[in-house]
Amino acid sequence: MTVRRGVQIALGLLVAAVGAYLVFSPEVIRDLLGRRPATSSDWINLRASFGGTLAGLGAFVAWWPAPRPWLRSGLGLLLWTMAGIGLARAIGFAIDGHPDARQYLWIAAEAAIVVACAVALRRRRHDR
Repeated sequence: MTVRRGVQIALGLLVAAVGAYLVFSPEVIRDLLGRRPATSSDWINLRASFGGTLAGLGAFVAWWPAPRPWLRSGLGLLLWTMAGIGLARAIGFAIDGHPDARQYLWIAAEAAIVVACAVALRRRRHDR
């Protein structure tokens, strides 16, 4: 492993760790935004939209092998970001409870996107 790759992985894991912190501490985002979530679904959205996105982006940076081919990079970015958001949303389901119907729609869509991106990445790898 090169020094550059090691730094990339360390930076990605650091960003993912900050995202994980925000998933488990949505009060930080609440205070930054200056508004109090009214429902459990609002809390779930705080976890997913901010902490989950950041965790997914960090995981992408740690995973990212190279900018090219562009399609692989785009699929990887979408996969890792949706995986982070979906995982944060699932954690919100467990911690905050009582998600509304829209939350179930979001998590199903996130899971479907992750699976589709994983299949597409795997097919691209085997097409070489």
